[in-house]
Amino acid sequence: MTGLRNSPHERGVDTPSLIPPVLHDHPVRAQGRRLVAVDDLDERRVTEVDTGEHGVLAVGLTPDGTPFAVSNLCRHQFAKLGRGRVTEDGCLQCPWHRADYDVHSGAMTNGPKGRIFGFKPYSSTFKAVGNVLKLRRYDVEVRDGAIWLT
Repeated sequence: MTGLRNSPHERGVDTPSLIPPVLHDHPVRAQGRRLVAVDDLDERRVTEVDTGEHGVLAVGLTPDGTPFAVSNLCRHQFAKLGRGRVTEDGCLQCPWHRADYDVHSGAMTNGPKGRIFGFKPYSSTFKAVGNVLKLRRYDVEVRDGAIWLT
């Protein structure tokens, strides 16, 4: 994957910062309810989209072509999920410590990983939090080669 880093922490984005990517990285601007063209998604299969109605969302496609739009904030350290990636099993993965989210339910399926954050009790605690404080989901569809809010 382009931009992925082979660091000891295995962070999902290439950043010189010691803190999570908590600022939006030039989100795509929605055009009304039209969020983003499918062809504009790169190999990460997700991007940040600034909507007038819902703020900035993480919008993308699962490997089977199912569109999704969810809130853009990781429950662990508030990294922007639209800067992460969609895994082969269809989860949205946080760009900082690789917590995984089910885009259909909004629940965290795997807690944060890394040297400290991979400590099972810590990771399990955040997974429990992520199952209570789920990502907000928005109904979307693919139409005319783009992902639209419905």
